[in-house]
Amino acid sequence: MLTRRGALALAAAFGVAPSACSRAPGIRRDVVAAGQPAALLIWAVARERLAGWPLKPDPACLAGLPAEGSALPDLGGLSGRGRQASREAILALKPALILDYGDTEPEDVAREARAEADLNVPWTLIDGRLTSIPEAFRQAGQLLEASGRGEKLAEEAEKVLTHWRHSPEGQSFYYASGADGLKTGFRGALATEVLEGAGWTNVAVGDANTGIVTLDQITEWDPEVLVTLNETFARAALHSDVWRRRPNGRMRPILLLPDRPFGWIDRPPSVNRLLGCAWMAAPHGGSVALAMLSRRLYGLAADEIARPRWLT
Repeated sequence: MLTRRGALALAAAFGVAPSACSRAPGIRRDVVAAGQPAALLIWAVARERLAGWPLKPDPACLAGLPAEGSALPDLGGLSGRGRQASREAILALKPALILDYGDTEPEDVAREARAEADLNVPWTLIDGRLTSIPEAFRQAGQLLEASGRGEKLAEEAEKVLTHWRHSPEGQSFYYASGADGLKTGFRGALATEVLEGAGWTNVAVGDANTGIVTLDQITEWDPEVLVTLNETFARAALHSDVWRRRPNGRMRPILLLPDRPFGWIDRPPSVNRLLGCAWMAAPHGGSVALAMLSRRLYGLAADEIARPRWLT
């Protein structure tokens, strides 16, 4: 864990005074994020341009961000699920740009074009693939007049992804999403890409991206490890033979990954996933590297940087 003293030391290492982390110069608030993935991209590259949150993070998430994160309004989204932003409210902001970050299939590009025409505001869609994060940083840096920061983030992301691609071979896993653990990402899903790309084997096979499964299916798949971001589920499953006991009699460990201020493997599927990649590449590494990456992405290291925990 990184203590407050360690966080201050990191600030010194970056040449940043602690008070400077909470406010960026030249605040303009003139860029609207179409969805939460775009909000995290903008936050990392030029948070002083972000007009508001498509979905305001809960207090526990905001505690891991500079104070300006709490001050930003909840605007609603322009793409994806969840509460949709009011057209009138967005236009009242007089944004210079609407930025989207995610799928770039033809239907997504067509939707962007329709929205741009309707709002009469420039709208740019950036490829949200995990392996394209370096280019996303560079493109966002150019769009947000922060090319220097975008390039630095891109270089850091390239290093992380290079190490991630050469991660030590992992175990077979089941990804338990939600409080009951029965929602999962099937093999090849975006939700499990950080794990699978690091050489871990997803036992859940299905036709959809995500879906609901049964305990009987999980027992049949017999994963070596349960992976979750949900502490409520992890604590309940820890004392459940149904979840943990394998057919051979051994007990499955549970890997509890951090979800604050944002998830390390998804929730949302944005640049926050770099933290999961960095840990998968060096699961026994120190906390300082992860804290430095967290600072680069979020702007302020929390008093203690959350680390993945093995529950047995």
